[in-house]
Amino acid sequence: MSTNQGGSVNERRQQILEAGLATLREHGYVGFTQPRVAARAGMRQSHITYYHPTRLDLLAAVGRAAVDRQLAAVGATLGSLTTLDEAAGAIAELVTRYENTRVLMALVQASDEEPRLRELFGELVDGIATHVTAFLSRISGSPVSEESARFLHALSVGLSVVSLATGRPDGKQRAAGMLKTALHLIVGSSGSA
Repeated sequence: MSTNQGGSVNERRQQILEAGLATLREHGYVGFTQPRVAARAGMRQSHITYYHPTRLDLLAAVGRAAVDRQLAAVGATLGSLTTLDEAAGAIAELVTRYENTRVLMALVQASDEEPRLRELFGELVDGIATHVTAFLSRISGSPVSEESARFLHALSVGLSVVSLATGRPDGKQRAAGMLKTALHLIVGSSGSA
């Protein structure tokens, strides 16, 4: 019987996280409220506050889920790629997923109020740098600096924000072109160093 209750608790927590992510995607940081998340989850607000007493507690939990998913997506994507041109297209696909950009932008806004979110962003940035460094080193056949990986990540973040803000229909192609150039420059410079 306690196993069912535990499963039920885990299901409720997952339901809350999914509703929180959906709320951030749709309404951003300003529209992220416990009542709105509760309504989206089909629960009373008291259920939300039981698990996450404050809005920032809820946001930190949703942020944790978003970071974990983002790192898993980056790891899975980069782990399967074999060429720089493939990588440019795959990374462009990731950075033009506006729903992910909206969530991360909302969490950036909230990080001013919640130090736990800054820590999560640190994990995200470091985790992505690790994945990208390993990928670039594997593709180039020689070690690539972490700074190069961080540069590529910063470019990707910029591309995702610009793509979301402009909403250009060719955003993915533009991003792929810039990423292809950057990837070839990074790998070319690491081979000559």
